[in-house]
Formats: sequence, C-alpha cells, structure tokens
Amino acid sequence: MLLFRIISISLWILASGSISIGSDSEALMSCSKFHFEEKVLEKLIRLEHKMELNEEKLKKWEETFSFILDKMEQAIKQSDIFVESVRDTQLQEQSRLDDSYHEIVERFKGQSKKETGVHGEQMNTMLKSLSTKIEEISIAENNRENALEQIQNTLHQEQNRFNKSFDVTLDSFRLASNKSLSELIEKQEKDYETLMEKRTTVAFSAYTTNPQTITSNTNIKFEKIWTNIGNGYDPSTGIFTAPRQGVYHITAVVMSSNGNTLYLHLKHNNEYIAGSF
Repeated sequence: MLLFRIISISLWILASGSISIGSDSEALMSCSKFHFEEKVLEKLIRLEHKMELNEEKLKKWEETFSFILDKMEQAIKQSDIFVESVRDTQLQEQSRLDDSYHEIVERFKGQSKKETGVHGEQMNTMLKSLSTKIEEISIAENNRENALEQIQNTLHQEQNRFNKSFDVTLDSFRLASNKSLSELIEKQEKDYETLMEKRTTVAFSAYTTNPQTITSNTNIKFEKIWTNIGNGYDPSTGIFTAPRQGVYHITAVVMSSNGNTLYLHLKHNNEYIAGSF
C-alpha cells in the first residue's frame, strides 16, 4: 500500500511529576499554546503568499512601464525622422527658390539693358516681391523648426517625469513591503521567544511528502518536521520517546492511495492502545 502526504500530526505533552493523568485545564492550556504556534505558521504562509502576489504585480507593472517607455522612444525617433524630413524638404525648396531667383535676376538684367526705364522699374518691383517671399519662407521655416524643437523638448520632459514617477512608486512599494515583512518577523520572533521562555510542554509536529509502501507492523515515518520541542521525535524511525511523564494527545491523518483498507495502530511500549480505519 502507498501512503501519500500526511496533512498534519501533532503531539502535546503536559509535564507532571507522576504517571497520573493531568487535569482538564492543563490539557486545554497545552492545546491553546500549540494552536497559537499553528496560527503563527499559518500567518507566515499567508504572508509569503501575499509577497509572491506583490512580486507578480510588481513584475507586471515593470513590464507595463517598459512597454510605455518603448512607445515613447519610438515616438521620439519618429519625431526626429520627421524633423530631418522637413529640414531636407526646406533645403530643397530653398535651393529651388535660390536657383529661380538667380535665374530671374539674370533674365531681368539682360532685359534691362535693352528696355526702357519702365521695364527697369518693373524688374525692381518683381525683385522686391521675390525678396519678400523668400523672407516669408525663411520665417516660416524658423517657426517650423522652433515648433519641432518644442515638441522634442516636451517629449523628453514627459519621459523624464515618467521615469522619476516610476522610480518613486517602485521605491515606495518596496519600502512598504520590506517594512511589513520586517515588523511581522520581529513580532513572531518576540512571540516565539516568549513562548520558549514560558514553555512547560513537550510537543512535535511532523509530516511526509513521499509515498510509503507499508505492510503489517510497519512504522510510518514522517520525515519532515515542523516542530520538535524536547527532541523526543526521531524522523528516521518514526518513534517518539517521551522525555518526561505526562498526558499525551496524538492526532494523525493518513490515506491509502489504491483504495485498500488501511488500519492505523498507535503503540505504547509495543502495546496497541488505539487504532482506526
């Protein structure tokens, strides 16, 4: 038969000076102290689970912030590409206008030699008009460059602000998590030290994570130990040796994996004193 994971096993011993059975009030006190220790373990397990959830949330936040930063970097790159494209276009347009301007100037110079003063006046008017248009184009180009530079500065400022906000949020979260964990650990250590100073009991709690093949008269071994106050339990043999006389409370949970009947006996000095199916 295969024996799967043991859910829990606990033993409480109330010390006494004789073999006589202890009072009900002493047994209740022993159970209460062990219940407190179980609650401490449950709190630690819940805290560990909560920390794992917080780490998963933090990881998701880091992935989200990284994705946003990548998007912002892409936007900045696209803006840079757009600026370069506009500048190239402006340079081409400026070159074309300069060529056209020089062509017109040269043409009018040639005509001015042949034509009257009226034609010369018309040429001057056209030259002034061209100069005005060139100035307007230069002003528009400067305005566009200023606007693009302002957009780039705004994007960089937003990126820096976002990075600072993310760092502050991340640091605050880590500080809060570390503080909560440190406070709980400190409290549990103090409670455990107080319990150790006041303890008058002997107890152990053990479990197993490995299946076992057992036959008749086979000792069940719980090799994993949660608590072994008094060092009375030997996980290598599955035998508990009482360090002092007293009242013992024993609970165990076992399960047959193949559906066969399993009968669990409790022995005291090789004598059967209890059992259950």
